[in-house]
Parts: sequence; structure tokens; C-alpha cells
Amino acid sequence: MVSGKDVAKEVERVRKALRAKLGSGADVVVGQAELRLLLDEVGRLMQSNDRLRRQNRRVRLKLQRVGIAEDAARTQGGDDDPGEV
Repeated sequence: MVSGKDVAKEVERVRKALRAKLGSGADVVVGQAELRLLLDEVGRLMQSNDRLRRQNRRVRLKLQRVGIAEDAARTQGGDDDPGEV
């Protein structure tokens, strides 16, 4: 099995190589293995993003229940208080 660090390095290598190809302005051909690697990474990132959104929502709801959600949002640069100048 390939470690996460190895996959991350390979994704970065492929991303840089494709970015360099884009610089030429010509059409870019992506190999099947590279495309599979990038699509797998996109899928992992989407799952991670969904998990973080759900976790953030749970934390916000817990904070609302104890009445400190507004304070937490301001501390994290969330909603601006219209009363502030």
C-alpha cells in the first residue's frame, strides 16, 4: 500500500506537470493513471470538506444552545456586527 505522503507527493508532481503544460497554450493530454490519481484526490478532498462542514455545523449548534455562538463568530472573523464602525 502507498503511504499518504507518497500519494500527496505524486499528486503535487502531477499537478505541477499539468500546470506547466497549460502554460504552453496548447491542448493538454492527460494520461489515464494521472487522471485517476487526480480524480481520487478530488474525491478525498470533497469527503473531507463535507466532514468538516458537518463538524462545523455541530459546533455552531452546540454554541448556539449555550448562547455563545455570536461571540464565537466574531472571534473567528464571522458575521460583522453592524454596530461596529
